[in-house]
Amino acid sequence: MGIEKKVYSFRFSEEMVEKLRACAEAENRTLSNMIETILLQYLSKRDEENKK
Repeated sequence: MGIEKKVYSFRFSEEMVEKLRACAEAENRTLSNMIETILLQYLSKRDEENKK
């Protein structure tokens, strides 16, 4: 069985969503997966910076 995920609701500007959709489409991802990937990269970078 896969990883259980929860559903959350966020508010983004339409302009941001359009840009994110275009990026997601270019990488053959869903919008949700694109946002999750961006957030995971951000958290990983923060973890690395906090280790220094």
